[in-house]
Amino acid sequence: MLIFIKQSIKLASQIRAFNTLINAISGLYFEPSKVVGKGIRPALYNIRSVHIMFFPRPLYTAAISLLSLIFYLPAFDAIAATPSVETLKTHITALVNSHNERPSDSAITRTIKILTPAEQLSSLCATPELSVAGNNRRLTGNKSIIAQCGNKRKFIQISVQAQGTWWTARHGIKPGSVIDANDIEPRSGSLDRLPAGLIFNRESIVGQTATRTINKGQPVVENQLRKGWSVVSGQEVDVLATGEGFQIRIKAKALDSAAAGQPVRLSTRSGQIVTGTVTPDGKVHINLKE
Repeated sequence: MLIFIKQSIKLASQIRAFNTLINAISGLYFEPSKVVGKGIRPALYNIRSVHIMFFPRPLYTAAISLLSLIFYLPAFDAIAATPSVETLKTHITALVNSHNERPSDSAITRTIKILTPAEQLSSLCATPELSVAGNNRRLTGNKSIIAQCGNKRKFIQISVQAQGTWWTARHGIKPGSVIDANDIEPRSGSLDRLPAGLIFNRESIVGQTATRTINKGQPVVENQLRKGWSVVSGQEVDVLATGEGFQIRIKAKALDSAAAGQPVRLSTRSGQIVTGTVTPDGKVHINLKE
């Protein structure tokens, strides 16, 4: 809206200047009948009007109309070709949301503020191609947006603020503890000063194992957690090996700790080292078909 107002003021100034020019030209125009026969030679009456004094009125009017079109239309086109700040903000908000969005972030509400002065945005085309500069995936803070108009590129500076609900420790949680639903509680508010890696989905926390101490009231973040081990190093596990038309069940010793779905190295009773995948029930599957 600010861009439109400034463009309109500029256009109004141009219109006043053009009208002054038109009035000056019109003041130079008069018909020969007003001077001829009165003893006044037209060229002496107004020496500046000697070339237009006898200009036919219809052609004169058409010329003035054509000059008006030539003068005014580019100015109106310039206003129409510049996106409003609100339209630009809407497009940038959608871009930032899609750039940062994860399935668990759906409850986050972001607010975008354009920091680049409005007068510097007036040179943008009507539909610039927008992209986020760099690999900045922080939820909040200052970011740069690239606005591409053909071969021209402009950087737009923005500030991002966010509101949402995150999870904190209801009491102190020790390293190695498996977290259940009673160990955490939600908090809502501004995300501006919170650490990176916040977890917004409770299901992504419950059942995980704390890798370090989480103090009471402290936000739970990704690097404080790991999946609970389904197999622990040194544990004897059941192994199911399958091949073309056969299955073998053996016992083996786990050489690593691993969660369900992760690979684990095993030592068989014969001393052979094999690798399998941990299943949700704590067993290990080896696919001999591959």
